[in-house]
Amino acid sequence: MSINNHPVVQVPAVYHRRIGDITVTVISDGHSELPFWPYYELSEDIGKEMLQADFETSPIVLNTNCFIVNIQGRITLIDAGLGMGIGTALSNIKAAGIDVQDIATVLLTHIHPDHTNGLIHTDGTRVFPNAEVVVQETEFSYWMDSSNISNPSDRQEAANFQMAQAAFAPYESRIRTFTSSEKEPVPGIQAIAAPGHTPGHTVYLIESKGEKLLIWGDVIHNTSIQLQRPEEKVIMDVCPEVAVETRIRILDFAAGEQLLVTGMHLHFPGFSYIRKDKDRYVLLPEKWKPSL
Repeated sequence: MSINNHPVVQVPAVYHRRIGDITVTVISDGHSELPFWPYYELSEDIGKEMLQADFETSPIVLNTNCFIVNIQGRITLIDAGLGMGIGTALSNIKAAGIDVQDIATVLLTHIHPDHTNGLIHTDGTRVFPNAEVVVQETEFSYWMDSSNISNPSDRQEAANFQMAQAAFAPYESRIRTFTSSEKEPVPGIQAIAAPGHTPGHTVYLIESKGEKLLIWGDVIHNTSIQLQRPEEKVIMDVCPEVAVETRIRILDFAAGEQLLVTGMHLHFPGFSYIRKDKDRYVLLPEKWKPSL
């Protein structure tokens, strides 16, 4: 007897991890292919050699993750994914057994389409009807003001501003911003300023019963390139030089404190440790655990 079964999709991509008394659930928003040219200062030949050394392909596979944080029954979603009928975050949130109506807060690392378009349905209505959207003050002000477009002829930049404003529009009365002096924009979740990729890009530290997790947003887009060469910028960086300084600072912090880390573009589920090796860094993925 032969079985001619050739699956084309994986099971729902959901993974749970306890941080003390806090449950963090990684929700995959799927992946896309990233051409090499966004690494605009890196020779393509050298970059492809770096990718091949880690058995990665070019075009680069760019994973996107979102994170659900359950603190004493209060549900916070960190980043909302791409949405637009493309991302898989919403279906995976449901697969995790979470009703979108129960999400009290959507906390954003920054305002780029793959992190905020998931706030709305394709018809422009709210995906999270009862949620407050929380974002760093400088970040929000920057994207809500179209005069900040640096190159009006750059259609992608203009589109990013338009999509940001459209994603926030139905939440107008439910938006709360926080300043750099506010350490916990959401109770139990600490904010650490990490500007550069965008003006108000923020990473979040979760701590409970002596355990810690750093969710570093877009500090890294590709580990094969930016851990070996943290000085490499991507064209999506609004302030490239600052982004490099931030990347090195956050990586040094994670390595020095031996923090469990994860990020929006690490390969699912992304929980890892960072080790510093002279002027480069090494990612040490945490072993998959079958139970909490």
